[in-house]
Amino acid sequence: MLTPALGTLNVGHHHARKIDVLPGHQVYAFAGDLGQAHRFKTLAEINHARPSQSGHPLDYPIALSQGLMAQFISTGIATNAIGVNTLLAFLHGGGRQCCAFEGAMQPRLLDQDHYYTALGTGKLSADPFLRFLTDTFCQGPPTVREAIFLTTWTIQHVIDTNPGGVAPPIRIAILEKPDNQWAARELPEDEIAEHQQAIESAGEALRRWRDQLQSGEAAEGAPEPPPAPAGGAAS
Repeated sequence: MLTPALGTLNVGHHHARKIDVLPGHQVYAFAGDLGQAHRFKTLAEINHARPSQSGHPLDYPIALSQGLMAQFISTGIATNAIGVNTLLAFLHGGGRQCCAFEGAMQPRLLDQDHYYTALGTGKLSADPFLRFLTDTFCQGPPTVREAIFLTTWTIQHVIDTNPGGVAPPIRIAILEKPDNQWAARELPEDEIAEHQQAIESAGEALRRWRDQLQSGEAAEGAPEPPPAPAGGAAS
């Protein structure tokens, strides 16, 4: 969902594509100002060969940030007027990297200990839910398939709880290595639908666990309910 504004006044909502697969096996996503985001996207497209020439994974994001800031200054966009956050996944040294550009386009590489983030107006709903899901399902960074499942669930949660700011359809792009060759691709609708069905299956499993607990049976992995006090009734 895009929200065009006139100063501080929001004037409408429009659907827009906010993820793309870029040259050089890059995956790109943005939140915020469409024009500024497209300038970042163009810069990443024309510099797609640069990661292989960089000594450190952070060198490429820093170069993009420097180039974009110089562009913004040249066209009269002050630092406090930057209104876009982006994510960029790319290859470096035979492995994949994911970088979040936050605030005034400051790059931050995700790592083994900090491997998820959210952008835009849905962040207040997405970040706590992501924390809940990763604490529940993960013991470290998830596999690509697990990450698709958790991402689908998080986006659906934000769509349901943040009306007007985030809207369907869910779109997901990944950087993976099938058949020992790196590939960036956007998921087709039917593949996302499979994960939406998996979300419903997970909910059904939790409800069965709840029903067992409420009936007084020992749900798998749950302690037995305490006995009622002698001569009294359980409340």
